[in-house]
Amino acid sequence: MTSADPSTNIVRGRSLQNIQRWMQAVIINPDGVESGATSAAAHQALPTETPSIDDLILPSQALSSQRRLEVYANAYYARLLECLRDEYPALTTLLGEDTFNAFGFEYLQQHPSQSYTLADLGHAFPAFLAENRAAATGGDSESQNTESTDESWVDLMIDLAIVERTYSEVFSGPGIEKSETLRADAVAAIPPEQVGSIRLVVAPCVRLVRLNTMAHEFAIAVRKGTASTDQLPDAVPTCLVITRLNYVVRTIKVEHEEFQLLEHLIKGVTLEEAIERLAEHSPMTDDQWTDQLGLWFEKWAADRLFCGVSLD
Repeated sequence: MTSADPSTNIVRGRSLQNIQRWMQAVIINPDGVESGATSAAAHQALPTETPSIDDLILPSQALSSQRRLEVYANAYYARLLECLRDEYPALTTLLGEDTFNAFGFEYLQQHPSQSYTLADLGHAFPAFLAENRAAATGGDSESQNTESTDESWVDLMIDLAIVERTYSEVFSGPGIEKSETLRADAVAAIPPEQVGSIRLVVAPCVRLVRLNTMAHEFAIAVRKGTASTDQLPDAVPTCLVITRLNYVVRTIKVEHEEFQLLEHLIKGVTLEEAIERLAEHSPMTDDQWTDQLGLWFEKWAADRLFCGVSLD
């Protein structure tokens, strides 16, 4: 075995870059540093040998080589859990930190961080909770007011994750702060015979979200510091438009019919075709549709949901 340098605790004779890669593979291994040292990733970092932890890391007076690496591994996961809690403050409030950390740690085992930015860390967390509904019934006795098997409780958890992840994406993504958006008078100026063929160009920060609860109310209350786990949101179907104005994320609750129309328009369907699809199942008359569209376009213009129109 080659000699060791006590000042660095790293064995001489190996590339520093390779040893760094080996150390990373060992520290982030979900099964612990002992398994990490024999993992494929560790072998790839030092392909000509399979060193043990003791071969590369010297012990200290108080800690063994393995325990020294475990300190780094624990700190690594503690930092990732902190980032998850920062992104999901309402869900953390609802569950309590210990229960949230338990879900978060399991999530990190299945979805390890693989991006250069921590902004991507929680992207799959809502889907993870949805895929693990049977396990996602936690919450300590102080924060949970319903039975753990209550489906509405699980729906609230998942909905909070969806809302808070959407907030993160809208806040950090492209916006319209320096762009022109569609005005209501611009739509009114389109010749009547061409209105039906227009396609609306959606603003890049607009997201449509369907929920099973009014979870957004709790999420907003947490950010304002007024939330109480004694008063949880109602379990009713909810349609939201989430967007960003002047670098502030906004949550707009809309009715089901308006939401459906927005879904069609955002997919690039012409206005005429979108209305036809909805009118088949709507009790509104043609005149009522005309009046309602005028009101919606005024609201969409005020909320700056669209950047322009294109004509077929």
